[in-house]
Amino acid sequence: MKNYPALLHLLLFAFLLLPSCNLAPKYLKPKPELPKEFKTSGPWRTARPKDEASRGEWWRLFGDARLDALMKQAHAGSPTLELAMHRVTEARALARADRAGLFPFLTLNSSSSRSRGSSNMKFQFAGGRTRNVFGATLDFQYELDFWGKLRNQSSAGAARAEAEQASYHNVLLGLQSELAMNYFALRAQDAQIALLARNVALRRKTVELARTRFAQGDIAQIDVAQAETDLASTEAEAIGLEKRRAELEHAIALLLGTTPSQFSQPAHEISGAPPSVPASVPSDLLERRPDIAAAERQMASLNAEIGVAKAALFPSLSIGVTGGTQTSYLWKIGDAQSRVWGLGPAAVEWPLLRGGGVRANIEATQARYDQAAASYKSTVLGAMRDAEDALSGLAVLKRQTAAQESTVASAKQALELSRKRYDAGLVAYYEVLDSQRTLLRAEQEVTRLRGESYLACVLLIKALGGGW
Repeated sequence: MKNYPALLHLLLFAFLLLPSCNLAPKYLKPKPELPKEFKTSGPWRTARPKDEASRGEWWRLFGDARLDALMKQAHAGSPTLELAMHRVTEARALARADRAGLFPFLTLNSSSSRSRGSSNMKFQFAGGRTRNVFGATLDFQYELDFWGKLRNQSSAGAARAEAEQASYHNVLLGLQSELAMNYFALRAQDAQIALLARNVALRRKTVELARTRFAQGDIAQIDVAQAETDLASTEAEAIGLEKRRAELEHAIALLLGTTPSQFSQPAHEISGAPPSVPASVPSDLLERRPDIAAAERQMASLNAEIGVAKAALFPSLSIGVTGGTQTSYLWKIGDAQSRVWGLGPAAVEWPLLRGGGVRANIEATQARYDQAAASYKSTVLGAMRDAEDALSGLAVLKRQTAAQESTVASAKQALELSRKRYDAGLVAYYEVLDSQRTLLRAEQEVTRLRGESYLACVLLIKALGGGW
């Protein structure tokens, strides 16, 4: 017991030495050179939310209550999102396990035995007697972290957990954007189906009118046949759209974590234009994108692991203290005379000769870090491309939609004129049919472009990391 002060001084000295050395390279958060503005022109504003901040319910920009309900259902039932959350939980637990190495280990041991020694052994103390041994000890073990191995292990684990958390946000954003795109694609499909349904109704009336006029002798039978052919063709096209609608419903059901038979979305035509989405400057894009944050955290983790690998070149020192009680009489286990203690074991391990394995591991760890750095750069460039694609897509679609709407207006006028010319007997009926088909194709293209505009808007939000 007299050695306790010396032991305490030794432990205090060891704690003071702990931060003295760290073999990991100094980690500098990468700052890639980025353009000050996007290629596509537009008014830019500074983005406020960072990667760790809540991105909010960005889909509310579209003002669609049905989409809002689907998002809530997806958040609660998506198996993909559930899997990502379990990975975060695992990474956090492993990070706590890595951090545990920074602290002493204290183990409680208790034992009891009854034994008898031989009477026919030389120098056998208490031979031929039976005795009991009861003991309880506390074992204190601690590894002195002179080279920063344990601290770097802890840092690497924490960075991996943060990377997994960022990956979860990336999965969440991907789920939200994919659901929104499928939803707007479904609405665009509903608009196409409704458009064809209206055209089918109009063509049926045309067929009925043609049959009446033929019976009255006003038109030839060929006009009736052409009208019936056009009706049948339009009906077949309308039926074909139902397959794509069913596939979109099934895709949404999967994202919601349910079966197609348990999900049905009422028809809801797409209309208008997507909301104006304020764009972010490129430098703030890095603070939004969860995939970029995950890639950067992977770099930080591997940088710390380089320090762990280098520490294997140097000796490791562990110390231990044992204290407790031991007696042959259970009722004397708390007596002062039953106390036992010991200093040790003190273990030193130094890999003097391992066939170059330690240095090879250092080189491999450095190579993994270099791979992570290259992956980070690729992720940043991909993010910039995604944003540019979405911005240019929105700009082109806006102009294209305006031009196509002018085409629809002209096609309507042309159809009206062709009908008047046909009624006046100036042209054959096929000119009216041709004008009808031209108008239908122009209206279908406007509907398609409107749906594409919504999808491009969602892609832009995803490219900028979601939320404003």
